[in-house]
Amino acid sequence: MRRTALLVTAAFLMCGCHSNKPIPQPPQAVQVAQINGSSDSQSSGRFSAVVMPDSQVPLSFRTPGYVISLLRVRAAEGPAHEVGEGDHVGRGEVLASLRPSEYKEKVQQASSQAEAAHAAAQKAKSDFDRASRLYESQSITKPEFDAARAQYDATQAQLRAAQAATGEARIALSDSMLRSPLDGDVVKKLVEVGSFVGPGTPAFVVANTDRVKITVGVPDVTVRTLKLGVPVSITTDVFPDRVFESRVSRIAAAADPKSRNFDVEISIPNHEHVLKAGMIASVEFATGNKQQTAPAIPIAAIVQSTSGGYAVFIIERDKATTIARLRPVEVGDVRGNEIEVVKGLSTGDTIVSTGASILKDGQPVEVVK
Repeated sequence: MRRTALLVTAAFLMCGCHSNKPIPQPPQAVQVAQINGSSDSQSSGRFSAVVMPDSQVPLSFRTPGYVISLLRVRAAEGPAHEVGEGDHVGRGEVLASLRPSEYKEKVQQASSQAEAAHAAAQKAKSDFDRASRLYESQSITKPEFDAARAQYDATQAQLRAAQAATGEARIALSDSMLRSPLDGDVVKKLVEVGSFVGPGTPAFVVANTDRVKITVGVPDVTVRTLKLGVPVSITTDVFPDRVFESRVSRIAAAADPKSRNFDVEISIPNHEHVLKAGMIASVEFATGNKQQTAPAIPIAAIVQSTSGGYAVFIIERDKATTIARLRPVEVGDVRGNEIEVVKGLSTGDTIVSTGASILKDGQPVEVVK
């Protein structure tokens, strides 16, 4: 009896191990979007980009030393203060100065050596002139004449070297004062009074923001519709009710090897200085051609079809169950983070916009917001 019971128990266990009944899976949570159809509008592309100064110059000292002073800037209200980030500076203004004593001493030393070399050159010239007259009258030998000429040439070379050293010392003294090369705003300050700086140490970054520029990377399907002078509309979250109008000022001749996008630059007048470097802007290109535009969906909604093409998941409702069905589509141009679907979708279709990459055809889903 005991042996029979064990055999019956083993049989039940074996039946349980060979059960083919699938384990029920909970519906996959997804987000959806509804297709609203196409409309007549100007063909355009919208991209996000960062506002940058038209020109930006990093400033550094050529010579080492201790910073002893910074430019004093008088604000519209309040007392003067040391120059800092956000202050406007003029072309040629001295932003910072190094301790000049050692450079002045080098100028004096080089000047003294130049004066001594000049005196030696003057004496050598007089000796050479006298030797020339005596040689012509055959009062001295040729070796004596050659020695006078060699001495003259040597002193001239020493004089030129001393003058060059003096000029270099004066340039070093001048370089102990860091001047702004343009009218602009200080966007970065990296030194303070008392700081020791070495050659090439960054001190300030000055930017000209009378004009700003925006550079966006666009795909080949968009760059083919652009040309220099195409109108551009720029909007920002900071000024939601204001549109800045400009035109395309530069189009790259080759795509970036990593992103495969083409850089397109837009230069924007900014005399009011309302656009600041680092602001996020939305750029819209318009080709000016009226055409029937296809519906655009998020790029993340596109998946690979079973035939190797493109597809999307359509939401279907079967009684109380919501199911994602795979539908092949044909795609068109890219519009920023969206892509046109020229065939395969109809007005009113609901597609999976987020979570499509992990779905399977016929899989139950749960729509979340």
